[in-house]
Amino acid sequence: MWEDALQPIPAEWFDDVQPGTLGQVLVAHTEEQGFPDLRDVRVAILGVPEDRGSKAHKGSRDASRAIRKEFYSLYPGSWDFKVADLGDIVPGRDSVDSMAALEALCVEILQCNCIPFILGGSSDLSLALYRAYCQLERTVNAAVLHSRISLGQDSDPLSADNVLSHLLTAKPYYLYHLSHIGHQAYYVAPEVLDLFERMHFDAHRLGDVRGQIQEIEPLVRDADILLVNNHVVRMADAPGQSLPSPNGITAEELCAALRYGGMSDKLSSVGVFDYNPQLDPTGQNAQLIAQGLWYFLEGVQWRKGDYPLRSKNDYTRFTVLLEDQSQELIFYKSPFSGRWWMEVPANPGKEARQHLMPCSLKDYEAAQQGEIPDRWWKAVHKAL
Repeated sequence: MWEDALQPIPAEWFDDVQPGTLGQVLVAHTEEQGFPDLRDVRVAILGVPEDRGSKAHKGSRDASRAIRKEFYSLYPGSWDFKVADLGDIVPGRDSVDSMAALEALCVEILQCNCIPFILGGSSDLSLALYRAYCQLERTVNAAVLHSRISLGQDSDPLSADNVLSHLLTAKPYYLYHLSHIGHQAYYVAPEVLDLFERMHFDAHRLGDVRGQIQEIEPLVRDADILLVNNHVVRMADAPGQSLPSPNGITAEELCAALRYGGMSDKLSSVGVFDYNPQLDPTGQNAQLIAQGLWYFLEGVQWRKGDYPLRSKNDYTRFTVLLEDQSQELIFYKSPFSGRWWMEVPANPGKEARQHLMPCSLKDYEAAQQGEIPDRWWKAVHKAL
């Protein structure tokens, strides 16, 4: 299957690679070396040269090569795991065929306990990554970084404009929670935000995270899938956009978000989409995504085996009594990473996805002032 579905990386791509850089260190799928054994690999890079499912993002099919060129030139960190580059998926007769191949390959990678890092391609490919979890019958929490919320009509053919609608309505239903981060309010219809509220999903506008990117760490830590759209970054830092905006998160904040994703013991896949190298003549945007991938790997190195891999009995427990003394909030702090969780009560007869929800020190301090964190309320209502 691997040989039929994937194009090996051309040998000439490594001609200008300097000694000691990632282009020499990573395990590459080439004609000479063959396909790597994924049982020995922690993170697998997979390119998807496909943009036929999105009229607005033509040119994003060439993204993986431009990003790889910059990534290969970087020096590795002090990582004790292997990184593999599996090459590019062979484009199918149409975008549906390419998505089917991506879905099947992601299933295989996940079953090897390896993290697929997808270099798209247009963002409609996100659905293929989600469907891989559905095949494995895994309940999914997803975090999306995007300047727009792609909730077009699900009755229309799949595209970058309605991919979230297709994701929400795809059967069987395995999506448990969705956190959308960085949207710009003037690009989002009020009824879309109302729908998020009714479904108890999180929608954090740009103003909520700009300059305080550390507050998204619990959202990313709670995700199984991290979907990053190039448009979440302001155009000054990421010029390779077909729908540019002068506003957005900064390059540094994108790298921080990807590092948080790497540090999460729960996160098991990442996709980066809608980068168009035709609009990036200097390669600045490609450098940014390559550096973001580097920071993700740096985060993976710092995984601490926290919850859900470790029992909450290993953590320091804090109980906060609210003013009327009729309600208490229970928080846990990891002595291994210093990160925080809060306990969500399970409704009798129904089982919540998790009894501990990632939170921040800010949530704990707010509870001490008598404020119940909004994400706690949403989690309780979702479990009803």
